[in-house]
Amino acid sequence: MIEQPVAFESGVRWYCVRTQPKKERLAAAQLSSLFDLETLSPRIRFKRKTVRGVVWFEEAMFPGYFFARFDMATHKRAVAFAPGVLNIPVFGGRFAEVEDVVVDGLRAELDDAGRADVMEPLAVGDETLILTGSMQGLPVRVVKVMPAEQRAAVLMEFLGQEVETIFPFSELEQRRKGALMQG
Repeated sequence: MIEQPVAFESGVRWYCVRTQPKKERLAAAQLSSLFDLETLSPRIRFKRKTVRGVVWFEEAMFPGYFFARFDMATHKRAVAFAPGVLNIPVFGGRFAEVEDVVVDGLRAELDDAGRADVMEPLAVGDETLILTGSMQGLPVRVVKVMPAEQRAAVLMEFLGQEVETIFPFSELEQRRKGALMQG
């Protein structure tokens, strides 16, 4: 089978780069430091309940991929064979190019460390769960949100009656943005 040549535009452009599993940040840092290329490896931050309590986790926004800005004619080989890189993806006979406006929009959503918080803030009427303490796992309904104090007033059923109490956000389950609540 004869491989068809892959098309690309000349000049410095943003490309998608595929990495080994869990090596997005390492591969991007290697390219940046070895070849002085501009890279973007966005990460997401979210809270998850563990045996140690509620803990912040961080992982790649696009698992197995990052973005690099380079001239394909001069840096293709260096990028393709950099530590942690598997390949430069090809779609429809062209390298996976990413528009500047897309990268700029993505950067606008990230903090200085290159990550985005993906927890949906609690809102009045939300059904959620208590994450810690003796009431862990108890379903509650948010009746008031106090963002300045990082707390929420909730209604919970206690001894057959609805009781209003206040919990810190950190002790209430919050959804990932875009995720559907499962009930």
